[in-house]
Amino acid sequence: MYPITLNIANRKCVIIGGGKIGYFKAGPLLEAGAKVTVVSPEICEGFQLLEKEGKVEVLLKEVEETDYKNAFLIIVATNSTIVNERVYENTSQSQLVNVISNHELGNFHIPATLNRGMLSISVSTNGASPTLAKKIRNDLGEVYDESYEEYLEFLLEARMIIKKSSFSNESKSKLLKDSIEDVYKYSLKERYRFLARLLPVER
Repeated sequence: MYPITLNIANRKCVIIGGGKIGYFKAGPLLEAGAKVTVVSPEICEGFQLLEKEGKVEVLLKEVEETDYKNAFLIIVATNSTIVNERVYENTSQSQLVNVISNHELGNFHIPATLNRGMLSISVSTNGASPTLAKKIRNDLGEVYDESYEEYLEFLLEARMIIKKSSFSNESKSKLLKDSIEDVYKYSLKERYRFLARLLPVER
């Protein structure tokens, strides 16, 4: 498998299956800005709430090929192996497809992901053990705690200033390396000092 991060903002993503598994997969799609459609004769309470809030479109029906023909990404999560396999067989090679019941079908897996603001760390075992992937993600969560959210905001601000500055390329490279030193992760005061170094000197 080829690991990537994917921009799905405003892309049509279809979840086939209205149960809790499909519902849990909907959250990250919505957070990424996808346009989510759910196709299922019945939907769980979570999907009912999302539909009421206008966050997802729901088609209360048995799935048909036309429901996902133009979808960019498809998650197949019904409790019927026959339906899941039929949907997969009717998708095109240009579509991203994940079949929950059979990791060998489809062309992408959904990794266990840790999010800390702009920081995302994903762990995949290529379907061998999703349980292990989740354990490793949780272990990483103890190392990369909530403090990384503000730290990444500082690094982004520093990077943008450095890129627009008149420093030489060599100096810019050194400043970027300096910015990730531990002292800036743990001290707000040191962050301010670093940012002050980037400002032009008034004469």
